Amino acid sequence: MMCHLLVLSPLVQSPEYNLIRIERTNEPKDDAQFIASGPYKGIVINKLTNDYEAYPTEFPCSFSVWISSDGGQTLRQEIRSFRFCFYSDVPATNRAALSNRFIRNLLEDTFPKDYANFFKSLLRLMQNDFSQLRAIDVELKFAVGKEQMPMPSAKQLANDGEMENLSSGHVQEALEHAYPNSVQEEVLAYSLRCTLDELQTFLDQLESDGIVERVPDQSGEWIRKASNVPQPNFVAKNPPKIALITCLFPEKLCVDTIVENSSTEHKYSNTGDSNIFTEGEIAGHRIVATKLSMIGTDREAATSAGSITTRLLGKYQHVEHVIIVGVAGGQAHLTDPEMHIRLGDVVISQEEMDENATDGRIGAYVYAHNIESDPKAKEIRFEVHNLSPKVNALAAAVRNANKPRFLDAWHANAQSLIGRLNDKHRDQQLDFSRPPATSDVILQLTNNGNILVFPHPNESRTNPLYHLGPVGSMVTFYKRPDEDEDSNKKQKPPTPPLKPTNRFSFGKGNQNGPSLDNTNGVGSNGPMLSPGNVGDESNDSEEKAKESAADTSLNSESAADGSRDVRLVNERLREKFRLHYHLRAFDAGFDAVIAAIEGSRVDSWLLVRGVSDYQQGSSKQGKVWQNYAAANAVALVETILQNI
Repeated sequence: MMCHLLVLSPLVQSPEYNLIRIERTNEPKDDAQFIASGPYKGIVINKLTNDYEAYPTEFPCSFSVWISSDGGQTLRQEIRSFRFCFYSDVPATNRAALSNRFIRNLLEDTFPKDYANFFKSLLRLMQNDFSQLRAIDVELKFAVGKEQMPMPSAKQLANDGEMENLSSGHVQEALEHAYPNSVQEEVLAYSLRCTLDELQTFLDQLESDGIVERVPDQSGEWIRKASNVPQPNFVAKNPPKIALITCLFPEKLCVDTIVENSSTEHKYSNTGDSNIFTEGEIAGHRIVATKLSMIGTDREAATSAGSITTRLLGKYQHVEHVIIVGVAGGQAHLTDPEMHIRLGDVVISQEEMDENATDGRIGAYVYAHNIESDPKAKEIRFEVHNLSPKVNALAAAVRNANKPRFLDAWHANAQSLIGRLNDKHRDQQLDFSRPPATSDVILQLTNNGNILVFPHPNESRTNPLYHLGPVGSMVTFYKRPDEDEDSNKKQKPPTPPLKPTNRFSFGKGNQNGPSLDNTNGVGSNGPMLSPGNVGDESNDSEEKAKESAADTSLNSESAADGSRDVRLVNERLREKFRLHYHLRAFDAGFDAVIAAIEGSRVDSWLLVRGVSDYQQGSSKQGKVWQNYAAANAVALVETILQNI
């Protein structure tokens, strides 16, 4: 039955705890305090009532936020919880997705700074969408004792352009990202925003530790030093039939550790076209592995990644399967513990059937190379490459395996690999162990620089799991999609600058590398606003005026705020894209690699993605979990090869 009224009823009201219900009905009670008209016709606000029925609710969700009633002088952590009551005819399989989408939509744009606008946003959502919801119970309470959640600064988890104290670790990371290429001292100093003298101190230290080395006969060229391996003969009775592709140096270290009887060929070129190929065996299969020096969505990175892949498959023409293994960002599900991905989990690419998608399916890898924006219709349409392997034998090996036994084998392989990695690289102070659970945080940056922190719906789970589903990426935009005079004009990123502009970045599109460009993270170049701005009730009329201004800010923000605004828009676009295509993981952009694989007539490919953050694997949170996530991903590859 269609319900024509939307009623907000305060059920419990106190200084520390409040419970409010928003429900659909055709029979309003006699205790209405306000009946809306105009565009809000059909909304009724009731008086406080203590006589209410407890509804059956499911898929609860909550988040913590700082609020203040005195302009930020005093901060208190508030927990805002949502419990959803669905109509009985709504399929149980759809309810978790609906509740998750409701919360995502609520937080999609400007986060309300006061309670009035917060509940107005809830009423708008219920009025315009989510007809499957009968009611929502909204609970507001101040956190006390163990209810208080750690509230990290957004800057701790961002990958922004803020200056940091330069260390040898930064220099090492930059050289590791460029490997198997070398980097000139001048380029390295420019990228790290330091003088040559400062840089030389760290290079000398790393050289004495056996981590980096000078390139012979190349003045001022430095390269990450790899393990000493015998020079290859590359004459084998059984040529490799499986190729592994990595991008980050920790990923390469993990792969090298599980390869038996290995030999490595490093073809160095001072033009930035170096290649490294490692042959050997994994689980009795002949394999060859390589590392990309660059990955991302700009032209230079795509060309480099594609050409290295083409060279690999041109040299090893007996390869039948290609596995792209490494780290990525996982898609958090805020309400369903079964669908929610934790840091350290692994996502395996697999296409998904969807009646609403083109051809009734979502590809194993989805890349949004462009968008079309229509501000008048308030629509954004993604133009995508929907990619799936012609032969899906690798994902099928996981899908058809006995899950408990496969999990046990994977966990054993991961534990063994992590132990060997820690023993092997202890002198370089590398740690591949699981980071503290407290660093696994789901957060969302609001438009004013504050953060919302969400609890995990499966908080008690500690062992990693694997998930099969679509993996994807999208181009990063350098201006707002609605800034064009032509409302349907397509958006394309500009050609990247020739010189690096961000610390650790050797090109603006190196999104999976150690760039601190915040288009890949969740932080802000600008100063963080006081957490008290969220939920500030000190001046309601002033806050309403600010909220009104925020609603029109898409066309009127100052140039000083423009860069942060664009970063937030990119994050919102990525979130829309992830939800629309049901992505389980989001990486830096490997469509050029897949195109090269398919162009080389290899029909079987797979992405195995260890989850290191909830963005795309390159935030500061991602750096903390990167080694562990990479080890889990590589151990899962080993387990797959043991089962085929």
